[in-house]
Amino acid sequence: MMLEAAQPEPPEELAPVSRWFEALARRDQSILAWDRFFEGCDVLLCPVAMTTAFPHCEPGTPVKVDDREQSYWMLPAYGAVFNYSGQPALSMPCGQDRDGLPIGLQLVGRRWSEARLLGVAKAIALLSGGFRRPRGY
Repeated sequence: MMLEAAQPEPPEELAPVSRWFEALARRDQSILAWDRFFEGCDVLLCPVAMTTAFPHCEPGTPVKVDDREQSYWMLPAYGAVFNYSGQPALSMPCGQDRDGLPIGLQLVGRRWSEARLLGVAKAIALLSGGFRRPRGY
């Protein structure tokens, strides 16, 4: 994400180094905002993607979400912000949809709190029943 902010692929012309420093400043602002957020909680629970699991398809194939086609490549975008800010995050199953496909839950913690995040995930897994293979897979 940081490299694309400063240098698109393929480069039509070289980006000035000032774009790199602007991207770093935006990332630092994001990190500070998340640090403030996590002063009030231990873990953020959020979706893994904009939909539950979907039947296997060729990568790049549009996927229906609420009867509208969405870009296959945007489905996991919910987690990208945490790669950018450095928050530890993990995804885990937390049940199944009406078609028997897994529903993913993403847990995000404050920076440098991986052990706490894994402890919360373990407690949630005990409550949710963990992963169950969908019918037909």
